[in-house]
Amino acid sequence: MRKVFFLAIVLIAAATPTLTQTSAKATNQNADVEQAVIKLTHEWIAADERADRAALNRIIADDFMGTGPTGRIVFKEDVIPREGSPRGGLSITAQELKARVFGDSALVTGRGVRKTPEQGDLRFTLLFVKRQDRWQMVGGHLSRMPLAQ
Repeated sequence: MRKVFFLAIVLIAAATPTLTQTSAKATNQNADVEQAVIKLTHEWIAADERADRAALNRIIADDFMGTGPTGRIVFKEDVIPREGSPRGGLSITAQELKARVFGDSALVTGRGVRKTPEQGDLRFTLLFVKRQDRWQMVGGHLSRMPLAQ
């Protein structure tokens, strides 16, 4: 019985460094993904403001579905400006960005500060999925924040 107990202790001790390395590696990978989707969020906001259709088509998945600030369901064709549309779009600056990773999915939350303050700020949640070695926005929700009194 002592031999079995001793063998179990040795196996656990031998496996512990491997498990620790795996956990550290996963944490580093998650941090890399968090930074990648936050960067992609900034790219989306900049592309929206420039009405950069090519960048928006790259960032937003064909099967995108979201909720606009008025509560209306929107699809990719609703959020990409038509050819020749004026610039502006949401016209926000991203603040308070946080990302969480769930395997091949990542969730980004943040605050969109309007460049025209009378419109009020937004809260947003974006869902990204990794497909064919690149991240794409597949869902989003924008909510208006109450104007400060």
